[in-house]
Formats: sequence, C-alpha cells, structure tokens
Amino acid sequence: ETVETVAKAFETAGSDAWWEQPTEAFLGKDFKCPHCGGSEGFEKETDIMDVWFDSGSTHAAVVDQRKDELGGTPVEMYLEGSDQHRGWFQSSLLTSVALHDRAPYKTVLTHGFVVDENGRKMSKSVGNVVEPQDVIKQYGADVLRLWVASVDYTDDVRIGKNMLPQLAEVYRKLRNTARYLLGNLYDFDPAKDTVPYEKLGNLEKYILHRLQEVVQEVTEDFDRYEFFKFYQVLNNFCVVDLSSFYFDIAKDTLYTGKPEKRRAVQTVLHEILQVLVRMLVPVTPHMAEDIWQHMPAAVRGKEESVLLTDFPKPNKSYLKPELTDFWRDIIAVRSTVNKALEQARATGKIGKSLDAQVVLGVDNAELAAKLKSLGAALAPLFITSQATVHGERKSVATGSDVLAQVDENGILAVASPAAGTKCKRCWKSTSDVGTNPKCPDICNDCCQALAGSCCA
Repeated sequence: ETVETVAKAFETAGSDAWWEQPTEAFLGKDFKCPHCGGSEGFEKETDIMDVWFDSGSTHAAVVDQRKDELGGTPVEMYLEGSDQHRGWFQSSLLTSVALHDRAPYKTVLTHGFVVDENGRKMSKSVGNVVEPQDVIKQYGADVLRLWVASVDYTDDVRIGKNMLPQLAEVYRKLRNTARYLLGNLYDFDPAKDTVPYEKLGNLEKYILHRLQEVVQEVTEDFDRYEFFKFYQVLNNFCVVDLSSFYFDIAKDTLYTGKPEKRRAVQTVLHEILQVLVRMLVPVTPHMAEDIWQHMPAAVRGKEESVLLTDFPKPNKSYLKPELTDFWRDIIAVRSTVNKALEQARATGKIGKSLDAQVVLGVDNAELAAKLKSLGAALAPLFITSQATVHGERKSVATGSDVLAQVDENGILAVASPAAGTKCKRCWKSTSDVGTNPKCPDICNDCCQALAGSCCA
C-alpha cells in the first residue's frame, strides 16, 4: 500500500514529490510500524537507493511505453563504456528479468575511454583535451568519424593533434581514389559501354575478384562491430590494390588504348565506384554524398542520394580464388622490376619506365610459365616498352647497355634502354613507328586507336 501511494505521488508530481511532500503524504495518518506499533517519528530516506535505477528501468518506461514507435523490448543493442557492466547494463538486466524474465537487449557492446596520444586521461588543466568541435572545424566531420572507425575501441582509444593529420591524409587518399574513378568515367554509359565479364582481361577479372573480397571482409567487420578492420581493409585496397597497382597499370590504356580495351578498364572502374561510394556511407557520409552528386547521370542511376541505396553485396560470379595465387606471384615479380627501374631513374639514364625494356631470369619454372602466359600484357604490367622472360637467372646475358639490375628471391630483373623509336602518342618505343604513311609519328596500335582499321 505504501509503495502504491508513492507511485501515485510520482505519477502526478514527479520524483521531486519525495522531497517536496511531507512524510504523512506517503504513509497516511493511520500508519503504524508493523514491528513495534509506533506511529510517530518516521523520516524519509534521502540517500540514493541506486544511481542507475532510473536509467536501468528505461526499457520499461521508454521503450515498452513507446512500443509502436520503438518496437518494444528486447532492443537490438545497449551501447556504453566498459564501466557499465556493473552499472546501466546490470541494473537494466536485473529490472527486466524481474519484470519479463529476460534481458532487455539482444546485444551489449562496450568501449574504452578516450585518452590523449600518450594514454593519459584528458584534463583541461593539463591542456590535452581534444574538442570534437575543433576537429570538425579544422578537418570536417568525416575525418572525426574516420578516427572513430580507425581505433580499436575495445581498449581505451587515443586521439591527439599528431594523429589527426594522418587521418586527414587517409581521407584525402580515399577522396583521390574516387576522383580518379570519376575522372575516367565521364563518357561511360553502363547500359551501352559495359564489356561482358568473359571478354575482360585476366587483370581486370582479378581486380573484380579483389573487390568482392573487400565487400565480404567489410560486411563481416561491420557485423562484428570491428570498425577498425573496415578502415584497414578499405584503406589498403585503395592505396595498394588500386592506386599503386591497377590504376598505375591502367592509365596507359585509359589515355592511349584502343576503344575496346579502354571500355574494359572503364567497366571495372564503374564496378569499383559503385561499391566504394556505398561502403563509404556508414563512416564518411558527407564524402560519399559528394561523390554521388558528381557521378555522371548514367553512372549514378535513378537514386537522388547515395543514402537511399543499399549496402553492396559480393557478386559471387566475380569470385575467382585461383586468380589470387596467380597475381600474388606476378605482383611480387613486379616489385622486383620496379626496384630495377627506380635504380635506372635514380642515375638519370631514363626518365620514365617506358624508356626501358626489362629482361627477366626466373629460376622457378612454374613462375616463369605464369609470366610467359601474360604474353603482350607483360610489358604494360611493368609499364615498360618491352618485357621478355628467360629461364634461369644464369641464362640472362648482361651487356654494357644494362641500366640497372636487381637479383632477389630467385628473380633477376635487368633494365636496358627500350628498343625502337618512341611513339609521340603513347611514348612507348616500338619498331613500327611511322611504318603507316597515314600515321608518320606514331605506332600502329595508336594509329588503330585513332583511326580504326587504317593500319590493317
């Protein structure tokens, strides 16, 4: 009866009624102690029974009371700091079990506390406080969100003035990746220009395979709330797989290649852009929307905002695990070749890699066969004018014209001056420059790219 009296008082006057109303308002004039029979001297307790009781009962007072709007309990998640295992999480669990014999939540996720770069607690007196408003003012909200996604929140998370420029640089790299994609899709209409998968080259198929792997990994990371892995996977894909590898190789095709080869590369770039812009939404929504609004209408499609699109799903028809083993070995060889070319550039003997040709000696017969299988695509892979593969390293002749050579891991890469005449359009040196009178200063490939079958 007493509890019901208190409840009615709280319902009409709020919890402040406990301090504002006299003791008799809760006990009644005829109340007597059930133990001694006394009827005077009762005092209200003013200590807090449980600091977390109010918040611990919000599942009943808020969520269940607004079931039509909030869906009722159990809710999907309770999210708070690690100290709440004995606070809000615990009081919510106890009160819900008492009421419903179940937890009020399906999942509990906890995080550490924000500290400075040296792991110290932030304090205004120390002067190490990083205000979110200051970060947003200097770098924008997306960089702050990118920081949140980059840290492992299962422990205390660090932030400081030295970390933020690094995150701004990652943001810039993601943005530049999107700019490269947009810049090379200005004339691409997916409905008309898409090249069927079976007609794509081996390298294009590999990049599409890697794209699906990234979608799989990011989706799994989000499902596990491991956002820092999303940050690592996406950043690594943009910097290593795209910028340093595929974009570097594909630029010659985009700028000087035959129309059908250029469309093949654009088909892959289109797939990458459609996935990338959607994966950026949860963490950097402002950048994602900016990218979306700058996409050509044919590429963007009918949705007005990227926020109205679905998160990407892996295209299983693009998943070809066997390509990973093949290209892992090829990429390792490319790294060795790049070292030789860099040495040649450092000496000033060549300006660009297209000024050179590469001869490879490979002790591993299986690897040599992989390289030879690329045929005419091998030189574009190294961005050189010519590239040939010999058997073992000892079979490679090194004459006086050698610019540089690197011998490592059973691979000998020898860089020499490119053979032939330099084409004024693609800058590759070939033996057929000027052989067609209609194209006196360029190679046959460029002549065909410009004039169709004029060189046939």
